[in-house]
Amino acid sequence: MTEVVTGFGERGVRAEDVACGVADATQRYLAAGVPVGEHLADQLVLLMALAGSGTFRTLAPSLHTRTNIAAIQSFLDVEISAAQEESDVWRIEVRRKDV
Repeated sequence: MTEVVTGFGERGVRAEDVACGVADATQRYLAAGVPVGEHLADQLVLLMALAGSGTFRTLAPSLHTRTNIAAIQSFLDVEISAAQEESDVWRIEVRRKDV
């Protein structure tokens, strides 16, 4: 699996600062030793919910991931949990609700 980390320049932000942000994000991902990056997590949650179940480890869920979880649970009959395992390692689990 390949994780892509990007950064975009902004007016008034030095290129070196953008590069440092990308380097910091990359170091955080590599240090955590998880297979799923922060921005891929919000996409995988929907696919696993449609499939009915799944589990993966990722970095701390972003606000976008948490929002996706809430929205998905509003429309699909699944339970989605996000539990912290280590300082920056989280397990996200999707399972069908018992009927």
